Amino acid sequence: MTGFDFHVHGLWILGSFAMMAGALLAGNIEWVEGTTPVSFGVALILALVMFLSAGVLWISSAANVEQR
Repeated sequence: MTGFDFHVHGLWILGSFAMMAGALLAGNIEWVEGTTPVSFGVALILALVMFLSAGVLWISSAANVEQR
């Protein structure tokens, strides 16, 4: 395996960005004055989706490594 192989390195990098975005979002979730329950719930669900998508991308990257 030489060079940049998207199915391994690209998925790993995209998973890292998804994890970073989820962590930034989850770290800033806070109930303050003016926060509606819907917006708070959407932020929680979006952070969870970002964490889960990072995991899926990393698992896909690991599966592609094993197939080579």
